Amino acid sequence: MSDGDNYYIVRGAKMRCNKGSHARKINLPVSHGSYVKGKPMMNQGDNVVDKNISYFGICSECQEGDDIYLIAEDGSTINGKKCLVEIFGEWSDVKEDTLVEGKGALTTDSWLVCSKYQGKIKFETNGQEEE
Repeated sequence: MSDGDNYYIVRGAKMRCNKGSHARKINLPVSHGSYVKGKPMMNQGDNVVDKNISYFGICSECQEGDDIYLIAEDGSTINGKKCLVEIFGEWSDVKEDTLVEGKGALTTDSWLVCSKYQGKIKFETNGQEEE
């Protein structure tokens, strides 16, 4: 694929919820068979909690559940309620004319909503570069 494909999301891209304390990497246990720079591309249906998406640290909105202590990205210790990510619906703003196993490809413009507290999940990296 060409350099014009730099905006496609692949396994390992970093995403962040605007209600969460930590960025997380999107996961893909089994490749869909499409690749950019040798890394598996993600599609619109890759929105499954604990398969593709893990919790985003501490939720700024959550008032229920367990209190947890985490090391913040700046190295300080923070505490609060663990993010209880719930996804209803698929990724929005996907590339409809690029299909990955029959569904639109995720791009750096794609986003998802956590239905529990209306958090907006967006990508910070495309996952194509080594970190």
